[in-house]
Amino acid sequence: MEGTSAAANSSSLPPPSRRLSQIRRRKKRTRDEMFSEIMESSRSDRAHLNEWKETVSKYRKEASEREDRRDQREDRRDQREERRDARDERWRQEDQRRQDATLGLLREQTDMLRRLVELQERLLENRLPLQPLFHPPSSPCSVSSSPRRVGTRGGRLRTPSHSTPVDSPSKRLSFF
Repeated sequence: MEGTSAAANSSSLPPPSRRLSQIRRRKKRTRDEMFSEIMESSRSDRAHLNEWKETVSKYRKEASEREDRRDQREDRRDQREERRDARDERWRQEDQRRQDATLGLLREQTDMLRRLVELQERLLENRLPLQPLFHPPSSPCSVSSSPRRVGTRGGRLRTPSHSTPVDSPSKRLSFF
């Protein structure tokens, strides 16, 4: 059987010229197939590359948007800080104006009090001695009714060491 099948196979084989043309076509087809495979591979690579570029572009866009949002938050925070600093500065200036006004009033009041004390001292220096309305000769008041001056030391009033009729509260009010 082997012989018959070999003879059958050899009869089904094309003649050598035909085989050669088939081999050439097969080589050509293999080159075409290789070229097609390369083209397909490069299309696939290009598709992967484009996909990767889109992914990178998307990531960069998201990163840029995050950075923009962060910058906007920082800008808003900076603006709030600037407004707070400006408000604090206005408050400091207003406090300084109030303090200056208060100190000015205190200086004026101190000057007025100083002038009033000076006026009182001048009035006390220039007043006439008090004359008793009625002094019997044996009265102990006749000894202490001598005129008295309020002394000053260093520009300040000294309180008297003994009581006089001017020292009573009702007399002080009527004195001025």
